[in-house]
Amino acid sequence: MINDWSYRPVAIVEADDFCDRYDRNGLNYLFWWKSKYPNFKITLFTIPDRTSPALLKSLPDWIEIAVHGFNHESNFECYGWDREKTAALMDRVGRLSPRYQKIFKAPGWTITPGYNGYPANNEAPISKDPTAVYKALTDLGYLIFDRHYNLPARPEESRFLTVCVDCNPKIVHMHTWNMETGDKAGRNGFGQVEEEQGVPWDINTEFHTVSEAFELGLFDSCKNG
Repeated sequence: MINDWSYRPVAIVEADDFCDRYDRNGLNYLFWWKSKYPNFKITLFTIPDRTSPALLKSLPDWIEIAVHGFNHESNFECYGWDREKTAALMDRVGRLSPRYQKIFKAPGWTITPGYNGYPANNEAPISKDPTAVYKALTDLGYLIFDRHYNLPARPEESRFLTVCVDCNPKIVHMHTWNMETGDKAGRNGFGQVEEEQGVPWDINTEFHTVSEAFELGLFDSCKNG
């Protein structure tokens, strides 16, 4: 389960969909939280094709920038990628800004077809090799965020570089904008967390970015299977 909003003495805070749009980047909340919780840090899964290098350059170092697809036109963006296209897009990401860390999350968690309940069209590039995106990202040294149900789809060589969000309760998963859903756990936009849930940390919480948490060995292996 992602998020029960219980208190975190150690928090790895991450959020999806950061981009240039003023109503989608949530910077007002980030700076508000930093003012209240001086040790606050966050990793933002950012949409490269919708985010300017100038914005990324302006951000302080307590905001880590990770990769969330490329254009995020839909939650099924990665179904149109093969191994070569994945590598080419990540090369473009690296040239857009040095702020991008080698940390990747697929839009809608759809990094491979079927396991999320949504099969790909037989003609889609991912159907020819369902593990193509995993393999390309692993070759490039990316840390990959995915969900519990994807364990059977992960190539063996990718497992060390894969973080299962469901199996890591230190992770606080959010979105930069509000989610219109009746599911309390899914109402994880910055505004919803602040105003409805109450943030699951306080001034004594130990915060880590995703890259710091990985280096410190704070991520647990996936317990699926």
